[in-house]
Amino acid sequence: MTSKQRTRNTTTDTTTTRPEGAACGIGERADGTGQVIGFSVRLAGRVPTRLDLQHAGTPEVQLGFSAGPVLVYLGSHYTAARIAQSWAAAAPVATSLVPHLSSRRSVLTAGPWSVSAMVRLGGEATITGGLLPGRRGSELPSILRLQVGPITWELCDGASYTTMLAAWRKAAALLATVDALYGP
Repeated sequence: MTSKQRTRNTTTDTTTTRPEGAACGIGERADGTGQVIGFSVRLAGRVPTRLDLQHAGTPEVQLGFSAGPVLVYLGSHYTAARIAQSWAAAAPVATSLVPHLSSRRSVLTAGPWSVSAMVRLGGEATITGGLLPGRRGSELPSILRLQVGPITWELCDGASYTTMLAAWRKAAALLATVDALYGP
């Protein structure tokens, strides 16, 4: 197999032979695969959200729902409405959250990295959730955990819950309006 090695000023081709089944190196063709199965997003405070509608009136209609570092693409008002309804159903549990988390640094800091994600949700998204009680003597408060498809949202305070609920409701209303104007 052929790979290119780059040095300071030159690039040279090298040819190597490897027994069948041996691991691939840099520049070699791999025949494996990888997949993100799920991830968690922890939110606190009034989370910045944004809705961007694209291709209205076409079969390719999609709504970009941005919340903090996550971009979710929705193509159906049914999916968005189901998520908004499930989020609203968690309101009684959300009353257990502190109204506004004052010390966000230790709750939201996971390491010296930054992660962003993009997800496409469609159909009947599976939504589950529950309250994770805070620990006495810890800065970690009670957290409302809502899993929407592959995304696990961890809401640390009432402000993040309220902000996200309003955004999901707006997304559902916008996609319902598009369907009413142009048809599903």
